[in-house]
Amino acid sequence: MVEFNLTLLLWLLVMVTHNLEGLTTTNFLSPEIHNVIHIDAVLGDKAELPCHVQTNNSTTDSPILVIWYRGQDYPIYSIDQREHTTSKHWSDHSMEDRIYYTENKGFAVLIIEDVRTSDGGQYRCREDFKYSPTRNNFILLDVIVPPSRLEILDNEKNVVWNSTLPPVMENEPLEITCKAYDGNPLPRLTWNIRGENNIDSTYGIEIDDSTVANVLRIDHVHRENLGRKLICEASNMPNTIQISTSVTMNVYLKPLSVSITGAEHPFLSGEPSNLDCISYGSRPAANITWYHNGRVIEYETKRVKVVGNNNMTWSTLKLVPSDDDNQSVISCVASNIYFPADSKEQQIILNVHYPPRLKICLGRNLNVSNIKEGSDVYFECTINASPSITRLDWDHNGSNVGQHESRRTIVSNQTLVLQSITRKGSGSYRCIASNARGKSISDAYNLDVKYEPSCKTDQQRVYGAHKGETAWVKCDVNSNPIPTSFRWAFNNSVSGLINVANSDKSMATIKFKVLDFGTLLCWATNSLATQSQPCVYHIVPAGRPDPPRNCLPVNVTSTRFTIRCEPGYGGGLPQHFACTVATIDRPDVAEASYVGQTGHVAVKITGLRPSTRYVATVYASNAKGSSIGQVRVYVETAPNPKDPRVAGDSTSTATRFSEAAHIGMLLLGCCFVGVCAMAVVYAKRLAANVRGRSVFRERQTVRIQNGEEIRFTGSKGVDERPVVTNDEREMQTGSKIKIKIHENLKNGQYKEITSESPYSVLTIQNINTSRSSQSEGRLNDKNNVRLFTPRTQNSNQQKICESFVLYPNHKSIPMQDMVYTSRAKPCAEVESIV
Repeated sequence: MVEFNLTLLLWLLVMVTHNLEGLTTTNFLSPEIHNVIHIDAVLGDKAELPCHVQTNNSTTDSPILVIWYRGQDYPIYSIDQREHTTSKHWSDHSMEDRIYYTENKGFAVLIIEDVRTSDGGQYRCREDFKYSPTRNNFILLDVIVPPSRLEILDNEKNVVWNSTLPPVMENEPLEITCKAYDGNPLPRLTWNIRGENNIDSTYGIEIDDSTVANVLRIDHVHRENLGRKLICEASNMPNTIQISTSVTMNVYLKPLSVSITGAEHPFLSGEPSNLDCISYGSRPAANITWYHNGRVIEYETKRVKVVGNNNMTWSTLKLVPSDDDNQSVISCVASNIYFPADSKEQQIILNVHYPPRLKICLGRNLNVSNIKEGSDVYFECTINASPSITRLDWDHNGSNVGQHESRRTIVSNQTLVLQSITRKGSGSYRCIASNARGKSISDAYNLDVKYEPSCKTDQQRVYGAHKGETAWVKCDVNSNPIPTSFRWAFNNSVSGLINVANSDKSMATIKFKVLDFGTLLCWATNSLATQSQPCVYHIVPAGRPDPPRNCLPVNVTSTRFTIRCEPGYGGGLPQHFACTVATIDRPDVAEASYVGQTGHVAVKITGLRPSTRYVATVYASNAKGSSIGQVRVYVETAPNPKDPRVAGDSTSTATRFSEAAHIGMLLLGCCFVGVCAMAVVYAKRLAANVRGRSVFRERQTVRIQNGEEIRFTGSKGVDERPVVTNDEREMQTGSKIKIKIHENLKNGQYKEITSESPYSVLTIQNINTSRSSQSEGRLNDKNNVRLFTPRTQNSNQQKICESFVLYPNHKSIPMQDMVYTSRAKPCAEVESIV
């Protein structure tokens, strides 16, 4: 029993010793073991343990038994080929699911899958041969444990949790650290900068038993580093990267450039324009600031566009330049808050075009309040224009002033020189300049030229009065400044020159009592001088004025006209024209009276009726009465333009042609009707001639106050009236007239008397007559036609007169003229009236 216990104790001791040998570390090998094969296997991967190693011995004797031992004597796998029929494989149950055998190129290889840290250590492969001695192959398996994790720390030793580093300023240094945790053996750490093929050759520094760190330093971060990937790689196996991590470089960049576009052409004053400021290279986007002459201005829009790594930022400034903005400075500044000292600035000078701005002023050395006749005066025109002016003119009271030697006017550059200026030089002066943008006129400069008094030419020179009467005589002079006093004197052939007392010498009008007729003289004095030549006024006996001469109607319309006459002698007093207006059928009944203005040669007559014949009686009047003689003017007013018949006559040629185009087809149908109508009219005329009756349409007889009768026949157009003029006897004469007289005979028939040639004046006795032969005898007078007939009051015979205008082509156009008689002459006179 004691022996059994001892045997059991020895067996346990052997087993414990055997197990301790199996747990020997991988670095332990017996000193007598040679030809050890070192095998590396990564944790979790598979390990290949070869058994047969080629030697110089003959290989014809193959092993019949192969056993793999873990440690010295702990079998884990065996192949028994001692029975030639089959091979028997055995494996330890603890590794049964992870271990298997294979052959590879003559080697017996034991495969261990899912390698664990406990699998590391010494292995022995024993080969038993049939004839050859047993051979042992020793294998040392090292289990490599990869690092568990990697971390990248920034400059501040903070862990970078995302894939981008915190911003780094351009040209500043960068230092980042990569740490690897765990691993057996401790891993090697390297940096790989993607894009530069730059691999850090340092392997890192061991911090403790489980941590390794490697620091990457870049002295100057450049623009090209933006977006570069920094890769930290860890490995504890040669030529193998087991774990890696990366970060992207985030670089803040300075602005590279700034430029302003849109100023290639001149700006137009008052019109909106755009300027663009574009900046490249800034990261983050540049801040764009606009300045006008150094003062910050607001801008409308800001946009950012990334082109590669060159950030492009641009801003648009909308401006409406004014004239004052010309040559001002617009600046654009691109800045980055991270680089305050590296801003970029671009400046442009605004070229604004605008019309000239003008200012006119008198010469510097001239006293504006003391410009006298004979002085030299010059004006200066200050011009502000963009672009420069192309033309400069001077204006005086609306008229152009150019260089004129005879007038002593000189234009030089922007100066107008007036030498020896006269009173006519007074008034407003302007300078007028033009450029590509337009034409401008300066404000007016009013020049007041002082001069001594002189007589006005358009004043009353003759005053009519009776002795003992008082005449108010005005000394009307041109003077600047106004006269301060007047001196009067009277001169005639009897008394000579006598001073006339005046109670108020500052008054230009004197109350002069006429004791004799002669000449009244006046001298005016102002602050400059007393006039050298006196004003002369003639005191003459007063009387009524002479009648006007050569009165003609002008500006005739449907409701008004004007009579213009030449004045006669005014009787020594101011005169004016006046007239009365009556219709031609009642010339003695005035419908209205009109008075013209004193000194004017025309009288305006208004309030008339259209298409009416009027007679206007014109005379002159002054303070002593009206003229003895009078002048009669005969006028017919124009038709009413609103009358549709008149409007129809005034239809334009284009309109008539347009209407004719529409009714052209109708004319073809009307031709036949017209021919028939003409035939009927001709037949009626023929029948009437056979019966001895006149076919002329008679108008109603008009009877005037003296009992005489007026007849009208024929037709007359608006523009076909004869023109009436006055002959040497102040008698009105008409155009060439041709007459037909139809005499109503007792037997009921008409007798027609026709003149053989045209006559200028037609006179006819418009009373009853019984002898046509006397009328016929008088028609041969070459100048006048006077018909003398006995004054038979009981006769019922009457005459009808029809007049014609004879045109150069001898075509007679009927005229509807008025005829009347006047019993003041030996025989009655029939006149053509306009």
